[in-house]
Amino acid sequence: MKLLTAALAASLLGAAIAPTAAAAQSTCLRQNMVNGWKVINDQTLIVTDRVGRQYNVALQKGCVGLGWPMRLGFSADTGFGLSCITRNSFVYVPANGGYPRQRCLIDNVSPMVAMNR
Repeated sequence: MKLLTAALAASLLGAAIAPTAAAAQSTCLRQNMVNGWKVINDQTLIVTDRVGRQYNVALQKGCVGLGWPMRLGFSADTGFGLSCITRNSFVYVPANGGYPRQRCLIDNVSPMVAMNR
């Protein structure tokens, strides 16, 4: 009976953890999955990954002229491509349009909610 109870508890625990891991995976903007972006203003980007998910990337104040560059670089804390871009990661902006090269600190990354039509 104890073995049956332990097995049941383990299976319930596994079932509870699995959706959490899947949710974390889907909300992670991975550094090597960035496919494009739209500049809303100097503190807000909408970043799209390779599978079409969109993320709102909020930057801390200090970066200017983000609408001009043709390229942006995204760097996660660890620097590996599989790492998630999170708070305190960076967006690298090359010199362009009279603006110097910049390193913009990310304040927040949040997945955008898909709207049903």
